[in-house]
Amino acid sequence: MNETAENRKIIHQPFEYLVPGMQLSRDVCSTDGKVLVSKNSILTQSTIQKLSNWQIPSVFVYTEVTTLNPLLDPKLQKFLNTYNQSVSVVQQAFDDIRTTQNIPLDAFTVTADELAAGVAEAGNVIDRLYNLPPCDDYTIYHSVNVSAISALIATWLNYPPDSVNAISLAGLLHDVGKSRLPVELLNRPNRLPPDLYEQYMQHVAHGYDLVSKIPNISQSITAAVFQHHERRDGSGYPGGITDYYIHPYAKIVAVADLYDEGMTINCENPQLKLSPYLSLQKLRDEAYRLDPKICITFIDNMTNFLSGNRVILTDGRQGRVVYINKYQPARSMVQLDNGIVLDLSEQNELTIHYIVR
Repeated sequence: MNETAENRKIIHQPFEYLVPGMQLSRDVCSTDGKVLVSKNSILTQSTIQKLSNWQIPSVFVYTEVTTLNPLLDPKLQKFLNTYNQSVSVVQQAFDDIRTTQNIPLDAFTVTADELAAGVAEAGNVIDRLYNLPPCDDYTIYHSVNVSAISALIATWLNYPPDSVNAISLAGLLHDVGKSRLPVELLNRPNRLPPDLYEQYMQHVAHGYDLVSKIPNISQSITAAVFQHHERRDGSGYPGGITDYYIHPYAKIVAVADLYDEGMTINCENPQLKLSPYLSLQKLRDEAYRLDPKICITFIDNMTNFLSGNRVILTDGRQGRVVYINKYQPARSMVQLDNGIVLDLSEQNELTIHYIVR
């Protein structure tokens, strides 16, 4: 191969799509920083087995020498390609915004339309998103995830295609105001002291300022960017407005935003995926403040895809989900490794804590 590694595109590849012959573009490291497999190594079946034993969720590879798993659904393959391309486009767009203070709308629109088309074609893809993001560049991945999730929710709510695309664009732009914030405010907003959190909250106003300057931008999209942290009971920000005054697009983006926020990768132990059951439980608990119809539609559709996952319970025991409790997703039925089946709805202190491989 004459091409140098530096000239090849790098993507994240989930573990389950690794095949022999792929070439690593970065070192694979343990949680304590030890190099497990070196950059530029060619993956063999033996190496892939070791990655499985080490519970590595994803790796960086060069696209020119990769081939997605041929057993994977072609529609899902196509979506994962779209997802990786979208991350690259949005990363560049955010960089441009920081420099020019102008939003490259064409790039965002094309990306949002492709994400919306991808989820429409591939169906449920949400669980696949959380094999991909690293602990850095959270805002970029979060924006792409919220766009895809918002489009899927809009599809499940039977919005027409043009509206689905607009909602997807609103999701992609919802945090564009964060391009004006210092990077130290972005990755752990829930851990900020009150004075810095007040500064963090200004991303909504910054986003509105940027988006409202786009000629002929839909007011529905502007409203979604400005209102995605508002809540029906008036407890949100920036305006503390109530149900009637919150745009429907903003309500959809708010649900997608809260779900994805709950699914942020556990950077302290990255082989563990945070539990969608807990995120869905949070949406169930917050349904009145968000929007009951949107939340219930999302939860009902999502639970159709979550049976069979291998999980860790809050007491450390492991097992497999055998039945989903739609009313208390984090308290579904789990068959433990010793064969015992637990109905977690009958366990006062026990919930599903993590998904593992």
